[in-house]
Amino acid sequence: MGTIAAILGSIGGLCAVLGIVIVAEVELPLGEQFTWEFWFLLSAILILGSIALSLGRSGGGGYD
Repeated sequence: MGTIAAILGSIGGLCAVLGIVIVAEVELPLGEQFTWEFWFLLSAILILGSIALSLGRSGGGGYD
């Protein structure tokens, strides 16, 4: 699960960077439906998913 967490975190970081690029009003051929809110929300979901996967891997719940 550590590899999947790293992949999700990386994609989440790229989505955040893309959201910043959209806020800076750089023209990208992605379409008008992909706003900065979309990219930041997707980034947050992916980063939270990577955190959940990395915590699930370590078994930090204390339930043995």
